[in-house]
Amino acid sequence: MNLSKVLAISLVIFLFFGCAEKRPVTVKEFYAQDLQDFLNTMKIYSAIEGVLNLQYEAKNSLLNGDASLRISKNELLLRVYYMGFPAGELYEENGEVTSNLLIEKDRLKQLAISIRKGFLWWDGDFSIEEEGTQYILKDKNIDRIILLNKEGFMPLQQNLTVEGQTILINYDNYSKIQTEDGTLLNMPLNIVVFYKNRTLKIKIERIKLKNA
Repeated sequence: MNLSKVLAISLVIFLFFGCAEKRPVTVKEFYAQDLQDFLNTMKIYSAIEGVLNLQYEAKNSLLNGDASLRISKNELLLRVYYMGFPAGELYEENGEVTSNLLIEKDRLKQLAISIRKGFLWWDGDFSIEEEGTQYILKDKNIDRIILLNKEGFMPLQQNLTVEGQTILINYDNYSKIQTEDGTLLNMPLNIVVFYKNRTLKIKIERIKLKNA
């Protein structure tokens, strides 16, 4: 086969594959028959990637900046940036925490677990009670209670204890986000963590729920 035929065949292959229409991701609304079905289905999403805006208040100090967040089954990595420059990070693996952020060392584990539980709130073994317009989820393994709105099963508040310290997490500003598998799901975009005269305000700019 001469060179011109080889080039012609190569061009056809390139045009065929290069111009082939890519399949769009099918977007579907999240559906659950009841709360237990919702929780069981949500457990497939055990990894999160996000871009955040943070504001941390402690005593008379105020820290703020942007951050990237990655949560997987055994790890959490929060990288914080101030005016576009790296300002430090918080890393947790299997309960062991390290950080070079300007935060008290004895509060780092409380902060890391609060972020993990705050985002992956559905990850747990719960007993379920009802009270008015809310569901009350009580974790069977740790001291943790979550209040859900019956409409849409959205989290309103979470109360947990870490190393003897009570932590309160509030949620608001709900919006639909698209998961990795193309499912539209309502999620809170604002998360506020309160613990021992400290407040961490999290505004979610972008977030992706992944099937780990």
